[in-house]
Amino acid sequence: MSLVAALLAALAGQADGWKFDTVHRPGKEPLSGLVVRQGADAIEFKQVVRKPGSPTLVFALTFKPSEVSKLDLIDDSDRAELTRKLERLENDRRLLFAHLRRLEKGAPAEDLPGLSTAPWPGDPTGATMARVYGGSRFRLMTTAGAELAQLVALQLEQVFAAYAQLLPPRVSGAKPVTILLARSAAEYAVLAKGRGAGGLANPAFYDPASNTVVCASELDEMDKRIDALREHHAGEFARIQKGEKELKAAYSNRPPADLLAVFQQARAKLRTVVEGNEALVRNSRRLLLERLNHEACHAYLASEVFPVAGGGLPRWLDEGLAQVFEGALVEAGELRAERPDPVRLAKLRSLMQSNDFPPLPEVLRADAKSFLVHRIEGRGDSERAYLVAWGLAYWLLFDRQALAGPVLDKALEARAKGADAVAFFEALAGAPLPEAEKQWREAMRTLKSSGGR
Repeated sequence: MSLVAALLAALAGQADGWKFDTVHRPGKEPLSGLVVRQGADAIEFKQVVRKPGSPTLVFALTFKPSEVSKLDLIDDSDRAELTRKLERLENDRRLLFAHLRRLEKGAPAEDLPGLSTAPWPGDPTGATMARVYGGSRFRLMTTAGAELAQLVALQLEQVFAAYAQLLPPRVSGAKPVTILLARSAAEYAVLAKGRGAGGLANPAFYDPASNTVVCASELDEMDKRIDALREHHAGEFARIQKGEKELKAAYSNRPPADLLAVFQQARAKLRTVVEGNEALVRNSRRLLLERLNHEACHAYLASEVFPVAGGGLPRWLDEGLAQVFEGALVEAGELRAERPDPVRLAKLRSLMQSNDFPPLPEVLRADAKSFLVHRIEGRGDSERAYLVAWGLAYWLLFDRQALAGPVLDKALEARAKGADAVAFFEALAGAPLPEAEKQWREAMRTLKSSGGR
């Protein structure tokens, strides 16, 4: 199987890769899932619902035998595989949700196996110590708090395992990727400067020379501020409740509606503020994990699948795939990336209709510098390159299904021998550049946010 054939097969047909029992009921839609028990008194069933871009849902249902007209059962090996996936899905979610609850409640972290300390590489004096977690394919070093360090370690374990399942390693004996997670912009700047990336505006980057991902996060400081606000807001809620109670007592539990409304409105306003703060934390956490997914993709592809010594991937395709996968769902050791990012899709469509759309040959021939921002005014050029790279990778992966089989093998072989970047893209697209661009633009124009047409 070719380099990305395993990836394409797993992504493009991932829903089909999950084989289910089917319950048929008279006059109703059939249900897919797993028959847990089939007895004379009842049929116990786990319904499994998988939609593009949405988490897998599992519902426990029980039917009387008289309610079922037919059962289509998968074979024993498929049943064992489905059972394994559902058990892993449940265990992964239980672990993640328990950790998130500890984060939100400010409870002390429980040490992960393998968690240790070592001098932080950003401090030449050796005074700053970092938390260290040794994963199977990575080594995390961070100055962040224990709670965030553990959340990141859990995420990286899952995402690296998913990458390895989708794209089995082609390089034997690859060294683990080093992940440096700085707790502040200042720490990140020191690390970036030490790797020749001083002044970099990107919040994270992968350095192939040292096989290192460097990432910035200020979630620790944000969490401290939010914790203080949580305590303050708890006091405010108590004050409102006390005032409301006193008002009711003064009017024998029948206060005037206008006076009672003052407390109700104050509580609703405070609740809106609290919910907004919590949403901000969740969004910041999501962005950090997506950033790490993105850079981890670069690192895994470069170190274990497409080494630079063998020609590597063209920058646009490397960046495009990393964007496709950064927001993918990770479930039961699998990546689900079939649903396009609606924000990127909208921005790409707007860019296509503007005079700022970069000539496609420029993006195809772009080097790493075109995707890095060393100054604020350079963000526009970089963002446009990223958007086009994302759209091209998504189109080739899901629409053209070109990243598989002899087509990709021949394109990469030609590239290794010095083929022009445009010729490489034409080989994947199966058409000259003008025609391929026309087809791609139309595909992006008609693509639905669900991933269908």
